[in-house]
Amino acid sequence: MSKPCLSGAGIVAADTSPLSCCVTSSYNAHVSHNYRFKRGDPVRIGWGRYAGATGVVDSAVFQKTVDYPDDYSAGYHVVLEDERVVTVRWDQVRS
Repeated sequence: MSKPCLSGAGIVAADTSPLSCCVTSSYNAHVSHNYRFKRGDPVRIGWGRYAGATGVVDSAVFQKTVDYPDDYSAGYHVVLEDERVVTVRWDQVRS
């Protein structure tokens, strides 16, 4: 029995039938790849080194931030009014 080829790219689909008893998955509505703010949204930084500063969201990121340099977390690159760009956690910004 030959395995189907996916989208003509020469990629062969894997046979996962032996895994059905071993692998489970579930949907978690609280997990999302969407961030609250999008590029161009005006924001104010609520706490941390740049508390009170206002700026515009440049991008959503997952990396180390200004106030947590040893931890990776979801956050934003924010362009401040003085044109500096800072990386802050997702929970540090308000609309």
